[in-house]
Amino acid sequence: MVKEIVRDLIFLGQKAETATKEDIPIARDLLDTLAAHRERCVGMAANMIGERKAIIAVAEGNEIS
Repeated sequence: MVKEIVRDLIFLGQKAETATKEDIPIARDLLDTLAAHRERCVGMAANMIGERKAIIAVAEGNEIS
């Protein structure tokens, strides 16, 4: 699911929690959101979609991972 990008600097500055297997849906949302914003963004962290988890997604070439 494509999520709204969070721009709140206080939220973005908070320490992320360790991700677990239960956070796989968050990773999927992060990948979807990155794909939707690919023309302006090559990487995102979970906090950018409102989740304080240590998950990142990166676009390299034609792949997003």
